[in-house]
Amino acid sequence: MLAQVVADVFGLRFEDIRVNTDLDTGKDAWSIASGNYSSRFAGAVAGAAQVAATRLRGRMAALVAGQLNCRADDVRFAGGKVFSDANPDNSLSFSRVAAAGHWAPGTLPDGQEAALRETAFWTPEPLKAPTDADHINSSACYGFIFDFCGVEIDRTTGAVRIDRYVTMHDAGRLLNPLLVEGQILGGFAHAVGTALYEEYAYGDDGRFLSGTFADYLVPTACEVPVPVILHRESPSPVTPLGAKGVGEGNCMSTPACLANAVADALGGPVPSLPLTPAKIAALIHPPEPPRPTAAAGVTAAPAPSASGGRGLTGEGSREVPATPEQVWAILLDPKELAALLPGCEALDLVGANAYRAEVVVGIGPVRGRYTAEVALSNLDPPNALTLTGSGTSALGSGSGTGHVTLERTLTGTRVTYRYGASVGGKVAAVGGRMLDSASRLLIGQFFEKLVARAGGTAAPAEHPSLLTRLLRFLGLKQ
Repeated sequence: MLAQVVADVFGLRFEDIRVNTDLDTGKDAWSIASGNYSSRFAGAVAGAAQVAATRLRGRMAALVAGQLNCRADDVRFAGGKVFSDANPDNSLSFSRVAAAGHWAPGTLPDGQEAALRETAFWTPEPLKAPTDADHINSSACYGFIFDFCGVEIDRTTGAVRIDRYVTMHDAGRLLNPLLVEGQILGGFAHAVGTALYEEYAYGDDGRFLSGTFADYLVPTACEVPVPVILHRESPSPVTPLGAKGVGEGNCMSTPACLANAVADALGGPVPSLPLTPAKIAALIHPPEPPRPTAAAGVTAAPAPSASGGRGLTGEGSREVPATPEQVWAILLDPKELAALLPGCEALDLVGANAYRAEVVVGIGPVRGRYTAEVALSNLDPPNALTLTGSGTSALGSGSGTGHVTLERTLTGTRVTYRYGASVGGKVAAVGGRMLDSASRLLIGQFFEKLVARAGGTAAPAEHPSLLTRLLRFLGLKQ
């Protein structure tokens, strides 16, 4: 932009101008009104650059007027040349005139400084000093924006789709329409994220749930439609170039516009931004009743647990080649129990039938170390017991209760279990099908180890194919 402004003053190509953006506050002038920020660049900085370039052009015209046999007011700059308005053929190259003070200072008129440099300070009238009440006008001019849009809401999912978006801007004189369009598109994309996607999410226990881009949604080019951009140019009377600010407009107008459109579609107020499908669906649909638990197997409960996590329930049984007394002894021996728990690295007895464990558990792409508290209660040796536990880690938390019964059979003992559990945090963000698969896998590992510790033969090791392992990872195959 600065190169374009200066090139227009001197009649050059903007490629001929090199802009030095270095700033050393030890020697370079700076104030709160300068710099490329806060929508003040086109109005303030570019305007000051134009003032400096115009002054320097006047000095160069005075230097070359004698050589062109004309008055300084009649000197023109265009097409990389300096010439007389009355006789365009009588011209000199711009580079020759600009370099004269360096290469041939003797050709300069008497009293003219050889160095061609200029420092300009520009302050508009509205930017006055603070009043006695400490009131101040922080902006020389104000741009305007007007937005309207049409949205479509999926009644089933609550997803919001922008059908058409129109935005009109009055940024004063547009110095570079292409840059203005880029700023509008960038601000609009950020605003769509603010309105529909980006959210700082916290759990009921205060944990931050959207600390990675896997959880903090940012719209891509696929989610951001191209708006219809319109302009109304009313040049500012207080800036040298008539320009106003434009860079921040849609960041502020678009979230309000989309929220109003959604509110109009729903016929009532909307919750706080972002307008995620979950928030919109909660306004459209009544609360869903909990889905009945399946008769057998591990199923994911659709309703969240009381702590805001994901619920899991399950039941099953397994034949163990040992007497109930032998199985009971294994379950109540801390060393044996530590060997049975998948991922258990340490198990300490902290009270009567109460343990503290360090467990490493991986579910799909999520893997974490949990500190777990485990307790055995309702002991009916060697027939039944209840096991309760809870664990926490940086990835989330979990808790659950399980009831185990031992029934003597002709070949050993049938161990029957029934449990309910809930998980929260990043682990809860893993798909329900993957959680179910992981639960079945961990329970299967527990019983394989129990069979082996009881004197039986563990199931032979498998060598599944890559496809089978992939299906198991996705929870599509046991």
